[in-house]
Amino acid sequence: MTVQQSEREFLKSDPGQEPVIVEGLFRANPARVFRAFTEPNEVQSWFVPKSGGLVSVDIDLKVGGKWCFVIEKTQEKQIHFEGEYLAIDAPNRLEFSWRHVQEFADGTREATDTSQVAITFTEAGKATEVKLRHEAIKSEDARRGVGGGWNGCFKRLDEIVST
Repeated sequence: MTVQQSEREFLKSDPGQEPVIVEGLFRANPARVFRAFTEPNEVQSWFVPKSGGLVSVDIDLKVGGKWCFVIEKTQEKQIHFEGEYLAIDAPNRLEFSWRHVQEFADGTREATDTSQVAITFTEAGKATEVKLRHEAIKSEDARRGVGGGWNGCFKRLDEIVST
């Protein structure tokens, strides 16, 4: 791994293709990188661009536990990602469902169909190889957005866990 990693692309699948595959090698042990995905204060530091930040992060880290990352919250609506943990094998594997939700003040919700994310964390010397597979995303445009989003997340994650 070189210092240039944060400059390169982590997205390995062709843009818009199913499934979205994102991979990276991070200069930290698997426990450290796993923690970055599962502790609210850690997620807050890399999940969205620093300019916007997350409004809140709720994680109930157990199989069947829910998670919710609020991106925007106004009096009219809240926009967030949410899901449920499907498999947890710390610090080696994490699987969860995923959907994008707009929740309006009147209680109505607009949500994408549920997709699934599977992440493996494999020790590679003094680093960790992370492989993320996000599948069951219905449209090519949504897959392009998700792929670009995860690519940006991995770039910020690299900065956080490698320091």
